[in-house]
Amino acid sequence: MQQKPKIRPKQSRTGVTLREIADRLGVSVSTVSRALAGHPAISAQTREQIITTAAEAGYRVPSQGRARVVGTKMVGVVVGALHNRFMTLLLQHLHDALDAAGYQVILLIDPMTDANKLLAFRPLIDGYLDGLIFATATLDSPVVPELKRRGIPMVLVVRSVDDVKLDIVEIDNLQAGVQAAKHLYELGHRHIGLIMGPSNTSTGRDRAEGAFNWLIQAGVNPQLIDRVHCEYTSEMGYSSALSMLGEERVTGIIAGNDMIALGVLEAAKRQGISVPSELSVIGFDDMPMASSPLVGLTSIRQPVEAMAQLAVKRLIVRMRGGSIAPPSRDVLPIQLLRRDSTASPPIADKFGENPSALPSNVQPD
Repeated sequence: MQQKPKIRPKQSRTGVTLREIADRLGVSVSTVSRALAGHPAISAQTREQIITTAAEAGYRVPSQGRARVVGTKMVGVVVGALHNRFMTLLLQHLHDALDAAGYQVILLIDPMTDANKLLAFRPLIDGYLDGLIFATATLDSPVVPELKRRGIPMVLVVRSVDDVKLDIVEIDNLQAGVQAAKHLYELGHRHIGLIMGPSNTSTGRDRAEGAFNWLIQAGVNPQLIDRVHCEYTSEMGYSSALSMLGEERVTGIIAGNDMIALGVLEAAKRQGISVPSELSVIGFDDMPMASSPLVGLTSIRQPVEAMAQLAVKRLIVRMRGGSIAPPSRDVLPIQLLRRDSTASPPIADKFGENPSALPSNVQPD
């Protein structure tokens, strides 16, 4: 009698099979397969248990087994929120670059700081997406290393993550902080506030460290450097600035991004503090409104379009089978654009009545 060929259980990219998952739970392979496909015949409790076990095992549905629309190529773009104009610009450029390459875009709005969220997005990621672009990664995110472990093509843009080998496209945030600090220092500021983004992000951490360390090396008293971390919103910029604009107020503030800077400008206006004659403010990103005559914000420009295009280029290589190549880290140039929000500080406020205390490159008005 002729023997029938054995049918091998489907295997994920990480080598875990449906049979192994089924054996762990004591159910059939077909039950596991239906649960992962979202079949309505499988109860919600069983499906959740199977999905959890599969996620812990690192199983990913093979591309040939995904329930996808024939002929579509989809990439997920992960962002934490859309209140930041810089992020919407980045999304537009990512969309344009992916569209030009023949890919559709699915936007995932979630900070992805909770590993349990991966279970909710798993049917989408495994069933439809060919790759992911992360624009919201935090330093302590458990999701990024988990997706890396599963072999999902992925690129980080704007932010980076320590100790995870992935393609990264960003600016030198340490140097960006240095440039901002140097600008205020050379204008004559010595009592400077740093209102930076979250400390668990590479942008918030590195920009703050770059500015702080440079000021210390330049001889600024550490007690004259006020430093806080907050979310990248104008509301947090406003509330954080109020504490720096008291009786012993700073004469210059470096904001973690332009949204925070807008909050600082609003706080100064409410306090009756003139910008830039009494307070200098500098931001990051150079959003379109920063150059508006009504704002005139000094800002450090990130090449957002170039970042988006390069991130898409790196991801396409990975999706087309370039997983063997070592990860790349692309660091793009920055540009400080001085506008009306920064100037020399009031001499009496910072250097008393002794003009000789000014740096040689700063002259009294």
